[in-house]
Amino acid sequence: MPTIDWKSETEFALEGVNFKCILSDYAKYETSSEEVILIKDKHSIDLYQEIFEKTPPARVLEFGTYQGGSPVLLMLMFNLQKYVGIDLRPPISGVQEFLDKHPVGRRVSIHYNVSQDNGEAIRSIVASEFGDNPIDLIIDDASHQYELSRRTFEIAFPLLRPGGIYVLEDWGWAHWPHFEQWQDAPALSNLVFQLTALCAAHSELIQDMRIFPVFLFIKKSGSPSPKTELTLDSLIGTRAERLNLI
Repeated sequence: MPTIDWKSETEFALEGVNFKCILSDYAKYETSSEEVILIKDKHSIDLYQEIFEKTPPARVLEFGTYQGGSPVLLMLMFNLQKYVGIDLRPPISGVQEFLDKHPVGRRVSIHYNVSQDNGEAIRSIVASEFGDNPIDLIIDDASHQYELSRRTFEIAFPLLRPGGIYVLEDWGWAHWPHFEQWQDAPALSNLVFQLTALCAAHSELIQDMRIFPVFLFIKKSGSPSPKTELTLDSLIGTRAERLNLI
């Protein structure tokens, strides 16, 4: 795994590409040929390196690509064979210009104007992009909204290979002391509680989970599972409701 050259807590270089980490004022920054904008902090990047140090992924499906920082970082950090991104936004010119010029762009494919809860579109994209090749890592870094993230898990988790990792990013926003967005929205931690119940009730689906303040890593069980959509309500029923935490 290549070494990240940190210039400061928010700027680093990797394989000759300059990155800037942004956690606020997103609209002020755009990816260009000189610098790639990444919506992650140093701790988050270090955590990805730690989790996948021994078994780096080869094929990645990610929901939410924004300024293209994650596709470029993952390609360079893990030397991926294939990265496929899905984003609700229209194409961002700076991102595509970078990918057109840099060699990693040949292994990156981003599908814009696609919602993370569009099961038919997602399955079609996966079939065309990956074919019979297994997906090692699926990342949900899209809306961070409970209902949409739950549907994404139901649609995408069956597409993950046995033993693969599913990541739910920024799950704890409702509990961050100074986070004021989405005050009336259901907390995304509701999904974490439900997935914990799923882990207990169906070990044939989830082998284990690792929870961090920002990320949830879910390891899929090694046994083959159907590639049809899951339905959390039918799998966990009232088991998660008994928690009555939120």
